Amino acid sequence: MSIKRIAFYICVWFVAFFLVACSAPAKTAAKKDTNATKSKANIPEPQVGGANEFVKKFDLNKDKRADLWKVYVKVTDKRDSTKTVLKLVRQEIDLNGDGKIDIKRFYKDGTKHREIFDLDYDGKFDLEKFYHKGHAYKHAYYLRSKTRPDVFKYFELEGKKRKKKSFLVRKERDTNLDGRIDYWEYWERGNLDRIGRDTDFDGKVDVWEKGSSN
Repeated sequence: MSIKRIAFYICVWFVAFFLVACSAPAKTAAKKDTNATKSKANIPEPQVGGANEFVKKFDLNKDKRADLWKVYVKVTDKRDSTKTVLKLVRQEIDLNGDGKIDIKRFYKDGTKHREIFDLDYDGKFDLEKFYHKGHAYKHAYYLRSKTRPDVFKYFELEGKKRKKKSFLVRKERDTNLDGRIDYWEYWERGNLDRIGRDTDFDGKVDVWEKGSSN
């Protein structure tokens, strides 16, 4: 028997072995998916929409449950004042199918201007982003409190129109959760330039420190 023929039979054997070995896990995975779908079916969908709002549902992951809701309001058509049109004001997303909204996107005149995220799926929002002309210029983090943000990041665009990049320019913290900033970091193109600290919590910088770039 030639070496080529032996190699051919070895390849055939490996392919057959692979198919047999993979069939069992595939069946197990299919069962798990079916059970997961059944368990999710018992979870009520989140209540989305309010008075005078119109909601459209979408099933993005094809599990027969809505996971994206687009919320509209009726407004007068700018082209014909005798007619009304639906205007998108909000999107709500359930990422993991637990019946809780994990992302909310808010729109103004068709443009996204704010976004909030539940990063740990506990039903409370941890991150809020603010947009201007599509650019996320401010991030607010709810790290130690779920009612008020205690860390802020600010970003600016630099460069030419088509090659603009977003750079972190400032970080702020409310270290004692009194609602006032008492810690500042100033950044220059990815490098920490200086740090300001309010040691007596009166809202003013008491100590300046050089950053890692100095």
